[in-house]
Amino acid sequence: MSSIRLMLGDCLERMKEIATGSVDMILTDPPYILSESKGGGMMGKGGRKFMENMDISLKAGINISEFLDSCLSLFSKKQQFCGVFFCSNKQLSDYLNWAESNGFQFGVGVWNKTNPAPLCNFKYLGDVEYWVYIKGNKSKILGSYKSKSMVYTSQINKAESKLYNHPTVKPIAILEKFLINHTIDGSTVLDPFMGSGSTGVAAKNLNRDFIGIEMDEGYFKIAEKRIKEA
Repeated sequence: MSSIRLMLGDCLERMKEIATGSVDMILTDPPYILSESKGGGMMGKGGRKFMENMDISLKAGINISEFLDSCLSLFSKKQQFCGVFFCSNKQLSDYLNWAESNGFQFGVGVWNKTNPAPLCNFKYLGDVEYWVYIKGNKSKILGSYKSKSMVYTSQINKAESKLYNHPTVKPIAILEKFLINHTIDGSTVLDPFMGSGSTGVAAKNLNRDFIGIEMDEGYFKIAEKRIKEA
């Protein structure tokens, strides 16, 4: 049985309650840099209601360096650090600069969406989403030939996004891919921006222990119920 610990509140504060050395991997989808332009922002039209309800401090994204420093403090040894982070193109340089400054290994992959929103406003299709892995030299990449591909292709999870009223629900399969590549049975996975709980469901499916943090009480309750029923 997986051990599940869910925490309501600001992740930078609640992470201080987690013992150093008790986390084996960070897997999360932090707030992106959001635009309130006519183009609908990073989330498009479907995310407008989400943005309206979002804490104003998150609309400009997060301080990547401060967040990653807090994540790093949870590992007993620096070179055991292991994390996979979804991010926007505007945030990529912040993640990579932090990784490089700490002497970590890193790489950039994409989630290729086969059913993106129709092209409009003279822009390219939003059919890719970026993810970054950052790891120390004591953290191994496990998995298989297939699971180690830097490109993951699937449809956008529109049904679950509608069901959980959350615009950025990730497919369980891509989250399981990262858990297979970076953890083993019984490892502890932390998602500081839990949202509707997809990472927790993936962790439970693969017998990983899970710690999830979410500041929105509505999403917290959805995640709590969803993970319990997984």
